[in-house]
Amino acid sequence: MYQIRRKADHFNFKNQWLDARWHFSFSNYYDPENINFGPLRVLNDDVIQGDNGFPIHGHREMEIVTVLKRGELSHYDSHGSSGIIVPGEVQKMSAGRGIQHSEWNYGKEPAELLQIWFNPGIEGLDPSYAQTQYEVRPEGLTILGSPNGAAGGVPIYQDVVMALGDTDGSLEEFEIAPGRGAYIHVVSGEPAIDGEGFSAGDAVRISSDHERVRFAGEGRVLILDVPLLQERRPSTLFADAAV
Repeated sequence: MYQIRRKADHFNFKNQWLDARWHFSFSNYYDPENINFGPLRVLNDDVIQGDNGFPIHGHREMEIVTVLKRGELSHYDSHGSSGIIVPGEVQKMSAGRGIQHSEWNYGKEPAELLQIWFNPGIEGLDPSYAQTQYEVRPEGLTILGSPNGAAGGVPIYQDVVMALGDTDGSLEEFEIAPGRGAYIHVVSGEPAIDGEGFSAGDAVRISSDHERVRFAGEGRVLILDVPLLQERRPSTLFADAAV
């Protein structure tokens, strides 16, 4: 499978304070053929205006990861965790058996972020929170999250690995292990992926029958390496992990 979805293909929700591109069915947007990609359930590309955000609301049985591209976002939850996330940081909340939280932009400038949800590998866990800094490596991929944090980044309770890379020669290719898939979101720039031109906001879904992905041009991509089959090998991102 090699399925391209351009920025314009993603559902656009917009009101006075939120401009969001929903990559999968979410809230009042429902497409029975676009529910998930393996355990990847949500990828929302959000712009939240200043002094606005999501008031207190509940989640359960979901791994929720937030990556800031611009501005800042404040988090508070019913288990006493709180924090402010800025660019260069990644945050993860495991909803587990149930949690209430809020996400708010107290600044004057818009906050731009990616919010990514995974179905958990194990249900019934205690809710938990993690936040860590990262710096994009000049070569290869920078791990943002991995199973229990084993390959670096925040701990995710699912067999998924999240990584950022720049395609201006530092990231040339990525190998997809058997039984897995790669969801690649273009964060910025205009990279080429397997010779196809992409722009910021575009995405492509690739399964392991494609096996190897090659990059060129100038851009930054987010790679979500996820399981698609019960019988699969570990992510190739573990090979270069600084555990």
